[in-house]
Amino acid sequence: FPGLMNRDYEIITSRAVSEINHYDGTGTAMSIAANRVSFTFNLTGPSLTFDTACSSFLFALHYALQAIKSGDCEAAICGGVNCIIDPRTFVSLSKAKMISPEGISKPFSKKADGYGRGEGCGVVFLKPLKKVRLLVKQLEIRQVVCLNFVSSAVIMTNLEKFFQFKFKIYEAFFKNLCTSPSIEKGSHI
Repeated sequence: FPGLMNRDYEIITSRAVSEINHYDGTGTAMSIAANRVSFTFNLTGPSLTFDTACSSFLFALHYALQAIKSGDCEAAICGGVNCIIDPRTFVSLSKAKMISPEGISKPFSKKADGYGRGEGCGVVFLKPLKKVRLLVKQLEIRQVVCLNFVSSAVIMTNLEKFFQFKFKIYEAFFKNLCTSPSIEKGSHI
């Protein structure tokens, strides 16, 4: 369940028309990314790629958890990646005045002047706690986080209502946050 955003690699490879080969049809398609990983590692079960812009990983995580909960799979690999390797999107967003000249996001600040783009990759392996406990002694489990939500873009003009909404999200998140009792204060996770 990868969450992907932007198509920089596809844009770069499509420029060299004379170098197009038999891998280009599926090798650069974001829709096939999950399937290529599944094929490479002989993984079975749901294999879906999500592109919902900045929330791609959260949607991928949500659907991975749903697939495990519904029994579509016993475990899932979920990841998010963003690589900035072509200037087109950056230039376009800059011309639309969406990029902060300082390259820093300042959400909800009077000094907000756009957002700072970033790149990175993160991958998690998800498995129900009951199945993990069968494999590992409980004392070795470092952290368990129980999540089940979908993030979506929300535009609110009333700041007071926004903070009430944000508080409800945090309240729901922390209500579902489970931490193993074996973790001591200050321990590395």
